[in-house]
Amino acid sequence: MLDILQSVEYIYAYMPGKSIYRISLFVICYLLPSACCLLLPLVVASQDTRTLGQVAEEAKLNNPEIQALRRNVEAKKARVQSEGILDDPVLRIEMMDLDKGNLFPAPGNARETRYEFSQMFPFPGKLSLEKRIALLRVMTSEAEVRSKEIEIASRLKEAYYEYLLIIQSIKTLEETKAVLSNMVRIAETKYATGEVSQQDVIKAQVELTMLLNEIIDLGAEKDVAEAGMKSILNLPQDVNGYFDHVILSEGKAEIQMDELAGRALGVNPYLAVMKYEADIRELETELTKKNYYPDFMVGIAPVQRDGRFDAWDAMFQMNIPVWRAKYKSQEEEGVKMTEAIRSEIRAEENMIKARVKEGVIKTETAGRIRTLYETSLLPQAELSFESTLKNYQSGRADFIMLLDSERLLKKTKIDYIGAVMTYYKRLVTLESVVGEEFN
Repeated sequence: MLDILQSVEYIYAYMPGKSIYRISLFVICYLLPSACCLLLPLVVASQDTRTLGQVAEEAKLNNPEIQALRRNVEAKKARVQSEGILDDPVLRIEMMDLDKGNLFPAPGNARETRYEFSQMFPFPGKLSLEKRIALLRVMTSEAEVRSKEIEIASRLKEAYYEYLLIIQSIKTLEETKAVLSNMVRIAETKYATGEVSQQDVIKAQVELTMLLNEIIDLGAEKDVAEAGMKSILNLPQDVNGYFDHVILSEGKAEIQMDELAGRALGVNPYLAVMKYEADIRELETELTKKNYYPDFMVGIAPVQRDGRFDAWDAMFQMNIPVWRAKYKSQEEEGVKMTEAIRSEIRAEENMIKARVKEGVIKTETAGRIRTLYETSLLPQAELSFESTLKNYQSGRADFIMLLDSERLLKKTKIDYIGAVMTYYKRLVTLESVVGEEFN
């Protein structure tokens, strides 16, 4: 690029009478290539490339927050194995008519020893309800994992788009720096021939210095953004070049609002968590109703007298649930809590529909703004710079006008990159609302 710009300077210096050729060559060498590069895919593919979706999958596997929730699921699954099983039976030994001199009695040494084996049996249906509640808790934890995966993937993608915005902005500023360097040389040449004052040279040099300061600031922001992405991916901070070959799709998503709204109500993991919680409350209320009925204990007790088993006892025990007001209040609490969660679910469903509509509108708006930059704003800024440069070289425009035109072109290019990144980020927000990633 520097060689091309030096060639432009050469043409200006030695072909002063052929400004039309100077301008045409400048457009061919600088404006057209830079515009085309800006509209090409943001990252060129290579052997080491991977999509942003693949990087998001790596985050799902390695992110510590997700790993912690997965361990919680495993713990809940282990808990399920212990639910729905009877309590351990109880062995009770009673020794009667012990010798006063026997300080350490043992079964069989007493005149009479009673061995009691008993087992508690909850009222039928209680154990199966406890099992179902435990299974629902597992499903709730799994939905929480999916919700966290969507959250982490969204955070990673948004962070990457910010990172890519910085990268492309630095690239644009580097291209602009080359143009300004050439403008400095052109101003110096015109000053040497007495066509302009030294102020043009100074202004160009000041503008170049300010541009270098912008590049330094963006370089620091790039490092900060990269550190944040490494944190999400659980990567060591000394890993370099990890995000150099990530590729993005050039196309725009096909969005159907009604389809997305219906999809969101079916797959949104946060909504699924609320539904599971409501189901758990309902089953807990059913379990509370079982307290109206007694639990049972049965047992047998062989009796040993003088070293011989000569009798058997049988036992039956049950609690008598007479304090029914207590159970009634527990049942009412469960019913009201279930109704409250169901109302929250309806409110969340309405909110999701509204957020889907908002997300679709913002995404479509961002897409139109992106298209506006591609079809109008960017070409117009390039033509304006071309025209101002032509007028400056012919003496019909001063250097301030040329600088303003250059600043406008630089700002338009960076704003265009921002518009593209905004479009992608709107899609990410829509993904988090729906509860699944788009292809």
